[in-house]
Amino acid sequence: MVVKQKALEKFQSQTKVRLVLKARMETVSPTDESSIVEVRNFRSKTAIVLESTNLDELWTEILEQILENIAVFQMNGSRWTFHSIVSLDIHTVKYKPLRGGTCFPLPKFIASKKALINVKFKSEKRRNEDVQCFKLCTTRALNPVPFNDHQSHYSGSMFFCYNSPAATAR
Repeated sequence: MVVKQKALEKFQSQTKVRLVLKARMETVSPTDESSIVEVRNFRSKTAIVLESTNLDELWTEILEQILENIAVFQMNGSRWTFHSIVSLDIHTVKYKPLRGGTCFPLPKFIASKKALINVKFKSEKRRNEDVQCFKLCTTRALNPVPFNDHQSHYSGSMFFCYNSPAATAR
């Protein structure tokens, strides 16, 4: 319980979290019956912690992933057995989700494929309404028009009661 409490203190909102369990594993050498002990790393998947995240459920999920990794390692005919825990490392990094409200050029290797459209607004007023970008992209996908670099077709009336799921930077 002490480990769980200390770990959950590190799980702050808007962070990505991954645990790495360093465990001492033991096996018996098939040639001379001597004991071999090695330290192995078992990692969880990276999890995103938001304000709405249930930390107890997240902790349980992460531990289950690590225990499953240990079980898979042991079941692969390796004859390794768990000996002891060396350390439990908690890796955290600030989570910064992408937001609407920015326009930047596509990398050349993507733009040259002519598979994506980077919508730009021609007037300063339209640039300030960049939150409409998601709506424009959806409209272009459902109603394709001939390709023209950075061409935008916009009709504000068609989005009268439509709420965009894209977050905006303000």
